[in-house]
Amino acid sequence: MKRLEELTVEDLQASPVWRYEGGSGPAAFIEPAKRDSLSQVDDEIFLAATEFELSDSSRYLGFCFPADDSSIDYLQPVIVSAGGHVNFWFDEPASPEILSRQWKALGREPERVFPVEFRCLVPVDGRTVSGLIQGIESPHDWTPSFLAEEGLKRNFEERDRDSGDPKSSSPSARENVLTARPLDTRQKEHSGAGKRTSRRRKAEMPVQFSQGPLEGTGVIGDVSRRGVFVRSKQIPGTGPLLRLTVNLPGGRKLVLKGRVVRRAGSSSPAATTPGFGLRLVEEWPEYDQLFPKRREDND
Repeated sequence: MKRLEELTVEDLQASPVWRYEGGSGPAAFIEPAKRDSLSQVDDEIFLAATEFELSDSSRYLGFCFPADDSSIDYLQPVIVSAGGHVNFWFDEPASPEILSRQWKALGREPERVFPVEFRCLVPVDGRTVSGLIQGIESPHDWTPSFLAEEGLKRNFEERDRDSGDPKSSSPSARENVLTARPLDTRQKEHSGAGKRTSRRRKAEMPVQFSQGPLEGTGVIGDVSRRGVFVRSKQIPGTGPLLRLTVNLPGGRKLVLKGRVVRRAGSSSPAATTPGFGLRLVEEWPEYDQLFPKRREDND
C-alpha cells in the first residue's frame, strides 16, 4: 500500500491496476490489485495504467480511473513523470505556479503538450478507453465541447500537414474529445452513443453521508439515474467511496454508494449552492417511482 502521490512508472509497470483504499486527493492510499480487466459495475474504485502521447509525439505512462469515461472529471487522467505527477483535472482552478511546475516536470511548454492522446492499457467491459485531452480543466472553466473539437481539428490538420501525412493520426481518439460535464452540446452529440443524456430530476430528501472519518448531513437537490447533487456545507473529497443514507418518504431509508466527482464550495465565486455531486456505483432502485418525471424537468 502507498499514497497516490508516490505512485511511480515502475509501480504501474509491475501492476497496471491499483485499488483505492482510503483518504482523498494525492494523499489517498492505494494498493496493487490482481486484475487484468475492469467493469463499470465494479463496486470498488480502481485506477489503471494509461499511455499518453503529447502533441510533439513524446510518450508517457500514467493512470486514469477508466470505469466511467464520459468526461474528464470522472477519468481524472494523470501523467507520471520523473519530475512528478502531471494532472489535467483540478477540483479548484490551478495556480500559475502549479501549472509551471507541471510543465517543468515534462520539460515542455504547454503548446508542445496539447492536445494529449491517451489510451488506457486495461480494458473496461471489453473495450479500450481512449480519447483526447484538450487542456487543463476545473469545474469553474468548463469549455464547450464544440470549441474544443474545432481547436483539436486545427491542431491535427497542422500536425498532419507538417509531417506530410494526409491521414488522421488517430481518428478513433479524435471522436472522443475529453471535456468536463455537464454540457448540453456534449450531451446531444453523444445521445446515440450510450452516454448519459437524461435530464436531472428535482428532489428534496434529507441525507446522511460518511466517507472514512468524515460524517455529514445534507439535502438532495436533484438526481439522475446514476448521480445526485447533495446540498451541504460539509464537502467530502473526490475519489474515495462515499456511503449515502437517503431518508425516503414514509420513514424508509435507502443506502447508496458512490464517488464524489464535483465539489461546489461555499467560498467559490462560481458556486451558488455549496454541496457535491456524487456518481453512484449503481442506478437508483425504483428511480421512476421515487422521482416521477415532471414537466419542469424538461425545461
